[in-house]
Amino acid sequence: MKVEHILEQGSGAQNEDYLIMDNNIFGVFDGATSLTGACFEEGKSGGCMASSIAGQVFLRNHHPLVRLGAEANDSIRARMERSQIDLSRRCGLWSTSAAVVRLGDGEIEWFQTGDSQVVFVDRDGGYKVAARREDHDYPTLSMIRERGRSHPEVQRLVETIRQGMNRDYGVLNGEREAERFFRTGTEPTCNIKTVLLFTDGLDVPCPAPKKYKDFSCLVSMASELGLEGLRDHVRRQEAADPDIERYPRFKKHDDIAAIAIHF
Repeated sequence: MKVEHILEQGSGAQNEDYLIMDNNIFGVFDGATSLTGACFEEGKSGGCMASSIAGQVFLRNHHPLVRLGAEANDSIRARMERSQIDLSRRCGLWSTSAAVVRLGDGEIEWFQTGDSQVVFVDRDGGYKVAARREDHDYPTLSMIRERGRSHPEVQRLVETIRQGMNRDYGVLNGEREAERFFRTGTEPTCNIKTVLLFTDGLDVPCPAPKKYKDFSCLVSMASELGLEGLRDHVRRQEAADPDIERYPRFKKHDDIAAIAIHF
């Protein structure tokens, strides 16, 4: 077995992504920037707090992944309460997505919530997204494409979409409703060549947003170039579009957390 990994800050003030690798458990977490802009322990944002708390809970590796997901969610809530966060202000909740796998005897247990991804690549080059879901950022990215990143209606839509946490899409943010959006399962290892775990900072830039992301290009490039080669391609595409005119996105470069497990 060979493992590649990347954890890299984007163009934001902090790296809100988090990555875990320990024995048979691997995971990536994408903290969401708090819309209040507040900072907490050691100057960390709410997104940094959520992703690191969740990652540390999964590292305990002592329960089924779905139970660890619930424990991570409860831990985020407990830390927010200790920090006296107003839990009724939903846009200020610490939140993170998660994609985690645990390698077992002949099978891979997986857990997913939010927009971090688990993708299984088979030996014939095909791939399977563990939890295929509609991209909750699709409406906002479509508006950015039409009106530009700095348009005031874009920020209003960002806030509206954020209110959809654990109503329309899942995140770990301390809310009890989060568990309804947990996706989990097992996959036999017999035909799997590679398991990819990644946050959306590794998505290949696309001029036209799609409701359901197509990962064909990402999977192909990860296979041909490796994670670092794929990362370099993504960063070059973004750097060539500094004003966010060709590729709709929220900032010039997003944080990246990614793992490739090759069998």
